[in-house]
Amino acid sequence: MTAHRFGRVLSYIVLIVIGLVGLLPFLYLLLLSTKSRLDILEVPPSLDFDWATIKANYAEVIHEDGYFTFVKNSVIVTGVSTLIALVLGVPAGYAFSRLRFRGSDTWGSTILSFRFMPPVAVAIPIYLMIRYVGLRDGYPGLILPYIAFTLPLVVWIMIGFFDEIPREIDEAAMVDGLTRPFVLLKVLLPLARPGILVAATFGVIFIWNEFLVGLYVINSQDHYTIPIAASSLLTVESPIDWNIAAATGIFTVIPILLFSIVVQRYIVRGITAGAVR
Repeated sequence: MTAHRFGRVLSYIVLIVIGLVGLLPFLYLLLLSTKSRLDILEVPPSLDFDWATIKANYAEVIHEDGYFTFVKNSVIVTGVSTLIALVLGVPAGYAFSRLRFRGSDTWGSTILSFRFMPPVAVAIPIYLMIRYVGLRDGYPGLILPYIAFTLPLVVWIMIGFFDEIPREIDEAAMVDGLTRPFVLLKVLLPLARPGILVAATFGVIFIWNEFLVGLYVINSQDHYTIPIAASSLLTVESPIDWNIAAATGIFTVIPILLFSIVVQRYIVRGITAGAVR
């Protein structure tokens, strides 16, 4: 075997191992969601399936009191937060990419550094500020922190993507009489669509799965998002139904999985074009 062929085989083996490491927890979660309360205790778990049990587990999740309210809350919070982050972040990324002003490079790095801060480090300060301004137990109390967490990532992704678009396109459009705002709206936004979808995808995944900040900010069940509602299944007051918890986890993952599949080709284009550096 030549060195080149050996390198390719080794690369495939590494990729398969990485894929299995990422996929096995999801497959195990899926397996648990098909078991009854007693069968779930088997070690090792059985691979036999009972469609009646599967139907009962998922039906119990769907018919859980407030389930569709939780889904609605997650969709509203995720959609509005991501949309506002894009509306603010895309023009900011364009400005950092095209305009040179005092401290522009420093500000770009500083904005990205805000994203390095884990939510757990600022959950309590955010809770205190949200409570002080009276936004607890409502959509604004969740949306504002999520915008703050998502915006730096959107800005940084769009800086990299706009850098890949030749400046001559801007200059040609401005020669034709367009101002910079209209150059961005009419010329560059269609070209930057893959990068925008990459930024939106990362924002949606983070916000949809975020738990800690929402746990502090939301106290009313009417405004629970899916991760917060799922955590209510894990209580010390009664035995945990792991099969129902697993089915809830599957329902939590499926929307993000479908969204990622839909925008997958744009994500690949964005990454290969240099949108994620």
